[in-house]
Amino acid sequence: MTMNRAAFLKSLGFSGSALWVLLTSCQRDTEVIPGPVTNGPVDFILDLLDPANAALRRGNGYVISNGVVVARTMHGSFVAATHICSHEKNQAVIFDDNTFVCTVHGARFDTTGKGLNSLGSRGLRVFKTALNGTALRVFS
Repeated sequence: MTMNRAAFLKSLGFSGSALWVLLTSCQRDTEVIPGPVTNGPVDFILDLLDPANAALRRGNGYVISNGVVVARTMHGSFVAATHICSHEKNQAVIFDDNTFVCTVHGARFDTTGKGLNSLGSRGLRVFKTALNGTALRVFS
C-alpha cells in the first residue's frame, strides 16, 4: 500500500495549520520557483513601442519577459540575463545601477554575467540581443 505525504503526516497526528506548514515546507526548489526556467534555448522578440516595454526606452530600465531580465544600460546598449540567480536559484534578479542584482541575497553581476561579489561567484547566464528598428531580439 502506498501513502502520500499528507496521509502519512495525518497518520502521525498532524492536522490543521501544523499539517499545512509541514506540507508546504517539504516542497522541492523546482516546485517553489514559479515561471519559466531559462536553462534551454532562448529566442524571443520584444517590441520597444509596446507600453509593456516602455522601461527599455531609458537607460537603466528593464523588463522581465520569458524568464529573462532585459535591460538598457546607462550607455544605451541592451543586455539580457536569466531571472534566476545562480546563488540559490531564486527568481529574483533585476537590473539596477548598470548591474544585475538578486534582490533576495544581494548577489551582484556585471553585464557580461561575471560575479561582482562572493554571492555572485558562480556567474549569471547572459543572452545575446539584436536591435532591428523597434524590435529587440533576445536569444542564446
